[in-house]
Amino acid sequence: MSRSPFSALRRALLASLLAAAGAAQAGPTLLNVSYDVTREFYKDYNAVFAKHWKETAKEDLTINQSHGGSSKQARSVAEGLEADVITMNQANDIDILFERAKLIPQDWAKRLPNNSSPTTSVS
Repeated sequence: MSRSPFSALRRALLASLLAAAGAAQAGPTLLNVSYDVTREFYKDYNAVFAKHWKETAKEDLTINQSHGGSSKQARSVAEGLEADVITMNQANDIDILFERAKLIPQDWAKRLPNNSSPTTSVS
């Protein structure tokens, strides 16, 4: 029994449609670029946030992480690493994002109270 040439075309089209439908339902993917010390924190936090996202947005959320030294991470983003979330631990690393790539406003620190520092420490 020979198959019609259209049979192979139909199978290929169906496979393409199913693959596209699966990709469409996969939900968004975010890249969080952060300094190394936060690795374990974000591992736990991302799981909680992804669960919250699923409950509220009704879609899966994938959060990928990139961790390293804060200055190295800032340079990577300034040089083209496409991050959705950037968390740095030093103001001068955040400044790199303006100075080298104009990714943020020059006055970023003035946009929130306490020069955009949510916490401080005294030693």
